[in-house]
Amino acid sequence: MRYSLPSSSSEKKKEDNDNNNTNNKDKLLHQGFRIQEQVIKTLAEEAARKGISVSNLVNKILTNYTTHEMQFEELGFILVSKDFLRKIFNIVDDEKDIQEFGREIGIAMAKEYVSYFYPHVNSITLVQFLDFWFRRFQSYKHMVENKNDRSQRHYFVVNHDINIKFSLALKAILEGLIEPVSKTTVEFRDVTTNSITFSFDAV
Repeated sequence: MRYSLPSSSSEKKKEDNDNNNTNNKDKLLHQGFRIQEQVIKTLAEEAARKGISVSNLVNKILTNYTTHEMQFEELGFILVSKDFLRKIFNIVDDEKDIQEFGREIGIAMAKEYVSYFYPHVNSITLVQFLDFWFRRFQSYKHMVENKNDRSQRHYFVVNHDINIKFSLALKAILEGLIEPVSKTTVEFRDVTTNSITFSFDAV
């Protein structure tokens, strides 16, 4: 099925509103694609549920893929079920091993993964990487507090719904990932069975 966006007056109106909210540097081009009919129907239903145009939804999906999903695939990231992770982390009994393993992974991520996404590894690109990475979890929330002209406090709540050992491993990963780059200490408010809450300063 050949589909050019938008396809109706209401869709056109939604797209015009989307365009008005688009940064001027993000030039929008009209392009036609051949897409399976059922895919278009599903996209239309999802766009209606979100209250946005199909064009805007497709643009978000493609932006999401080209800005980080493509890179995660190239790095060899794979999807695994939470049940699998629960079983794996239940096997590991030594909390010290979890912490050492997690910190080692975190340091490797700072050196290899963040630099794969960005030419420079610093506090700004680190926060952007965390936003991309946490989208792959069940859910997350990111809040920013401006401390002064040069410093911001970033607060994250990451929900994974796996187990406490995974939370401990994630805590160690974040320490190994964030602290060498931000040159500040990561403060953890809550480390529970299902989630982890932390914050750090970025200059």
